[in-house]
Amino acid sequence: MGEFVRVATTNDIPVGGLKGFEIGHKRFVVAHTVEGFFAVADECTHDSAPISSGRVRGSEIMCTRHGARFDLKTGAVTAPPAIVPIDTLTIKVDKDDILVWME
Repeated sequence: MGEFVRVATTNDIPVGGLKGFEIGHKRFVVAHTVEGFFAVADECTHDSAPISSGRVRGSEIMCTRHGARFDLKTGAVTAPPAIVPIDTLTIKVDKDDILVWME
């Protein structure tokens, strides 16, 4: 059974920023775009590099190692060399708290 876990406040991650987290054995990154907050697995599907060291570009996250890009909403690959989507996590904002669904 899962639950929402508070990971940060909205002030912790400015628009265009991202922050990596590890809870239990799950690594993920929260990104803040002009459209809101999104959470994805902290691992590029191209070569397993941590994507938390990447950059937010619009509604995408880009891995700095080889330039693979992923849609933050769906996890879909938007630029190679990755071909496999990245996992997304359910996220919600409650007042100033950012919460991520953890199984």
